[in-house]
Amino acid sequence: MESCGHIAGRLTDTCLRHPIATVVVVALVVRIVLMPLLTYDYDIYHWGVIIQNLQSGNGLYDVSGYYYTPTWGYILGFISAAIDAIGAVDVFGIRFTDLFPIEGLDFDFHTATTTTVAFNVAMKVPLVIVDIIVALLLRWLIIDVTGSERKGLAGMVLWLFCPTVIYMSGIQAQFDSISALMMLLTVILVYRDRCFLGGMMFGAAVLLKFFPGFAILVMVAYIVVRHRDDGTAVRRVLEAAVGAALMCAVLFLPQILDGTFEYTLGFIFGRMDMQSDNGWYVVVAQYALIAIGLLGMVFAGIRMYRSDAADADRNYFTNLLLAMGCAMFISATPQYMMVMLPLLILVMMSSEGRLRICWILITFGSFIGAFANNNIMLLDSASEFLGLVTPEWIVSVAEGIESHTLFGITPVLLVNSLGSIIEYVGFVILVLLCFDEALRAKLPRISEALSKIKRWDVD
Repeated sequence: MESCGHIAGRLTDTCLRHPIATVVVVALVVRIVLMPLLTYDYDIYHWGVIIQNLQSGNGLYDVSGYYYTPTWGYILGFISAAIDAIGAVDVFGIRFTDLFPIEGLDFDFHTATTTTVAFNVAMKVPLVIVDIIVALLLRWLIIDVTGSERKGLAGMVLWLFCPTVIYMSGIQAQFDSISALMMLLTVILVYRDRCFLGGMMFGAAVLLKFFPGFAILVMVAYIVVRHRDDGTAVRRVLEAAVGAALMCAVLFLPQILDGTFEYTLGFIFGRMDMQSDNGWYVVVAQYALIAIGLLGMVFAGIRMYRSDAADADRNYFTNLLLAMGCAMFISATPQYMMVMLPLLILVMMSSEGRLRICWILITFGSFIGAFANNNIMLLDSASEFLGLVTPEWIVSVAEGIESHTLFGITPVLLVNSLGSIIEYVGFVILVLLCFDEALRAKLPRISEALSKIKRWDVD
């Protein structure tokens, strides 16, 4: 028999010879372990309700329960068809009376209706596959930009082992990894001068979640800069616009035909209404953050337009990151940052790692926020269907961390706020680093502080 040392040596040699496969396999193992054990109850419960409505013959907006633009609904339709074809999920979820107390806690989004382990895994598998696709595309793009396969592999690792990415696909079953994929595909298609296809993918990305829309001015300016001298800039921009319009028309056509188009933008307006219920100061703060996002979008577009053709590619990625970084100020909700994460990793790998501190702050801050909000209720399904812990224990812990307060603040709110602060600090540093040269001339003290941060640089 081989000794443990020989086996370990062979495994090490295999990993060194096949690093991409090794990274993918380890990332899959981590997610496979987490998928049946931990699940956020609220979001996946709604995915089950939507799929049941579709299977009952209803349209996306015929009954209440679907609050997004139609793109995610179509994806859920494909997942529903796959679930039916496999036949491995008989029951989506059950409402348990012993979990009723969690619905009256401080955090509003807990439900005693708990989805089954089989349904949880079925919903997470497509998102895990998307994680892998994003990682492979990101690796290709980093290698194309930097010429370094080592940096391409590092980019894969930073995406696949980002705590928030693992959390959203393997635990929460939130579809922002698909948004990140569509955004990355749009960036790549425009970079490869496939303007019509890039426009189509951009339309789909914006209609899945609206944050990719903040990249529009940079993308248009990039196309103009690249084709300013050959006289085809207007035609290329029109190609992209036609592609985006065509995709929007296709995605909205069913709702236009059945008269439910007015409900398709309810997610955006509904969120605005929800914010207004929290008081005037929240509304003012929200509009101020929206203004930061819009100003960042405009400024990044202007910077891109003023670029030289020789620097167009490098400035394209940097200005996209600036625009998306400013857009993230609008909401510190953990999953939203995933749409900009591939861009952050790309620019970080292209600039010898000077944005590494931003990756650390943003990813861990967002993870802390997500984990705090969902806390012990992540064990609901494992408790009811696997018996790993008792529902009574979950309820007692939940009441302890969401009912007891210190100066009116629950432990959950405290940790969630801490995560948001860490995340916002990461966004602030990211934006400041994008203005490094201007700060060096006008605000040398801030530039000096940034230079200390850049000591984290790695080649």
